[in-house]
Amino acid sequence: MERRTLLSLLAGGLAGLAGCGTPEWETETPTPEEGTDAPIETPTTEARVERSLTLWNPTPDPVFTTVVGVRDDRDVFFENRDLLPGERAGLSVAVPTGETAVLVETDTGLRARSTWTVDAAFEGLEVVLGRGSAEFWRTVSCDARGECSLAAATPDDGPRIDLPLVGDGSSRWYAPAGVVVENPGPETTARLRIDLGNTVLVDQAYRVPSGARLSIPVTYRSGDYRVAVETDERRVETGWPVPDEPTKYVDVSSGATGCGPSNTTLTIANRDDEPHRLSLRVDAASGDESFDRVLALAPGEVRELVPVTTSGAHAVSASLETGAAVSGTWWSCPPRGPASVVVDATGTVSLRVAGPQPG
Repeated sequence: MERRTLLSLLAGGLAGLAGCGTPEWETETPTPEEGTDAPIETPTTEARVERSLTLWNPTPDPVFTTVVGVRDDRDVFFENRDLLPGERAGLSVAVPTGETAVLVETDTGLRARSTWTVDAAFEGLEVVLGRGSAEFWRTVSCDARGECSLAAATPDDGPRIDLPLVGDGSSRWYAPAGVVVENPGPETTARLRIDLGNTVLVDQAYRVPSGARLSIPVTYRSGDYRVAVETDERRVETGWPVPDEPTKYVDVSSGATGCGPSNTTLTIANRDDEPHRLSLRVDAASGDESFDRVLALAPGEVRELVPVTTSGAHAVSASLETGAAVSGTWWSCPPRGPASVVVDATGTVSLRVAGPQPG
């Protein structure tokens, strides 16, 4: 596909995005006026560092994404990626330290921009694509022993548990379940504690700058964990069922917890050649949202609904006028997301959830 120049994002003085790929970062060589003794300046190259750039599409739709890094009206990096629903694409880019403007556009109409401040404390930038908006997070990985660029002092030096815990054979996991501490607000210091039963796995304080996400890989082992995060403003404590929630997110600014970007699209499909009346109820895990409606479905009809807006464990029950019924839990936690209630050709109703399932 041809490069799109993101002109609508350049009103803030970021004009002139020319060229593709990642050009050399160098100054132009001036030519002295004829008859003068002015020395000729040689090209200089600004130092760059390798950083990770992650593009995450937690929506139920495939997207074509363009992301451009711009500094002093020059491209620092330029990337195009086709992202499947739920896909995370990890890239490596060479960027100068300091501030770089990041511009993002998708073929679904999303346009967003942010400033990426590159310094030694962070490993990269994560761009989370939504429907009409995007989030930008500076990222760093930490461990239970405080081996992290943002680690602060911890009482008694914290626990000395080798993490991530080895698996118990109950699931086929390709990455450990972990905790993410994020801060969309002003910089703060947060103390993180993670327990499994009577065992303290993590007890560590971190400096959490604004716009930061700290990721701590914890376990391949199923269980009911407890996560507590404490700052000067608040203390948050929550359960963490693993592997139902592959990642537990804690927002230190608001105290909100969850299992990742919400993707609560529910598809209703009648694949029978007869019309049906479907009674549908969805109760959000938070207890704050509930959807209860009777839908008249024509033969072959397909509908897309967003019955709740938060990620988590949602109770779903559906029944037909014939008495056929289904109920279950819809875990809308990445890498899982969209679900379907399907009436098949025999009049049976089923609940299906996209993505890998626990167990």
